[in-house]
Amino acid sequence: MRSNSGGGDSPMRRSFLILAVFLLGMLPGMASAGPIILGGDDLTDHGSRSGSANVQGWLYIEKAIGGINSQVTRSGPFTTTIAALGSANPGIGNYPAGDAGGAINSVANVLGLSVTFYDGATAINQFFTDLNSNTVNPRIIWIAGNGAGNDQDGSEVAAVNSNAASINAFVSSGGGLMSHGSGNYGWLSALLPGLTEVLAGTGSGHTLTPAGNAAFPGLTNADIGAGPSHSFFSGSFGGLSVLGRDGQNRPFILGGGAGTTIEVPEPASMILFGVAGLLAGGVAWRRRKTS
Repeated sequence: MRSNSGGGDSPMRRSFLILAVFLLGMLPGMASAGPIILGGDDLTDHGSRSGSANVQGWLYIEKAIGGINSQVTRSGPFTTTIAALGSANPGIGNYPAGDAGGAINSVANVLGLSVTFYDGATAINQFFTDLNSNTVNPRIIWIAGNGAGNDQDGSEVAAVNSNAASINAFVSSGGGLMSHGSGNYGWLSALLPGLTEVLAGTGSGHTLTPAGNAAFPGLTNADIGAGPSHSFFSGSFGGLSVLGRDGQNRPFILGGGAGTTIEVPEPASMILFGVAGLLAGGVAWRRRKTS
């Protein structure tokens, strides 16, 4: 027979160890996600439609959306291909230059994809409510950014930021994500806590990296340099690669295909509750051992 002072495998000790293992599983982990492209750009403002073709910044968006769409692993059925957040619908066949909605409308038209527009904070918040309840199911979330016409205003930036957890869940499920802009990445830490946006850009000298050339076949440095960059990314990129660099060699376009590594956070309250339980249980167990 084991004595209490021998540290035997008591029921209390077994419970303590089981709870510890459970809590380790609850800690934030990394997951394989859907395809992502992030840019500190306003290339929505620096492109246009020429005949039936997108040129310059709009060609960049076309290449990016086409690549993302081919790598989505989220389950259907899908209600639309692209959910465009922060732009109003310019109308069928309308592609006004310098207009973010015109850019994604033209891209969708050339690629033969459907796009649904969510303009205004109320519409954006409702989109995420419907997404979470499976009422809507896009293949790709596209965030309009700022710096062009018909793009995100302050209230729309706040609406997207407040739904960071839903963006993370969508990408974690294999959905695609593309974003433009500067100063509108408050949601980014939900996906990659070690990644930060730095508000500084350059007016020229933008270059595609080898990974960028592979991701965007046929795109040129002149296309991604059709307008200035406005921010770049710093810190831990997780599974993302640098696709484009600004004139000071700083990464302003990041991307990764299906299988990109992102953070999967768990509710902090549950972890804290469990830690408190561990501490209380451990103290009680030790008192019982020594009594």
